[in-house]
Amino acid sequence: MRVFSFKAALTEKKLKDILDEITDIQKGNEVLRNQFIDKYSNYIVSMASRVKGNYVQIENDEEYSVALNAFNRAIDLYNPDRGASFFTFAGLLIKRDIIDLYKKNSSLKEIPISHLNNEVNDRSEYDPRNAEDTIRCQEDQFNLQQEINIYKTLLKEYAIDFNTLASVSPKHAEVRRKMIMLAKMLSEEMDLKASIIKKKTLPLKEMESRLDYSRKTLERHRKYILANFILINSDLDYLKEYIKDVLQGGENC
Repeated sequence: MRVFSFKAALTEKKLKDILDEITDIQKGNEVLRNQFIDKYSNYIVSMASRVKGNYVQIENDEEYSVALNAFNRAIDLYNPDRGASFFTFAGLLIKRDIIDLYKKNSSLKEIPISHLNNEVNDRSEYDPRNAEDTIRCQEDQFNLQQEINIYKTLLKEYAIDFNTLASVSPKHAEVRRKMIMLAKMLSEEMDLKASIIKKKTLPLKEMESRLDYSRKTLERHRKYILANFILINSDLDYLKEYIKDVLQGGENC
């Protein structure tokens, strides 16, 4: 299968220019909207092709029209305060809408097999009475894998490698719980949240002066706190299930 990629030099100035364009479009500049979509048409094709697992043709493939509509919707809905770049957000909508397309067609075979884990390969054990449960389970696995891929992209924006999360996670459950709640608190403090989203790192000096944690503790668990901050401020509902009980339990930081 061919490899598709979309690369852009997203310097700080470039990011600001993109945000300015999106702001103008959200205010009603339809001419700029068409120019913006045309400028990033390669990105739309690239994202749709990744989900399909094969090249998407603009003229012939339904995935492209779905991706185009999702990209257009991303322009209208994008909010930089959520912490993700525009292209990460647009990619999320494109992936979800194409997945919904496959589900709507009620044919799991149309979902690229490379995206599915733990498929039912042994036909001798196949039970048609459990077909709906099997499909539901596979859809959940597929959606979870898609969210993991999106989460990896979000983490990269903060210079965090998904594969290293296990090694940087606190060994003790109580410490993990406290760091998750600290990430939640950072999401609720608007000035700290804005600083993290802008600089892609923890404002350790401000945190040390306002929280009952030492600089050493914050630095030791920096990546783990950031990873949970990113997750809390995302739309990755499947992954959020892993920290739901901690968030609902609450704790004073």
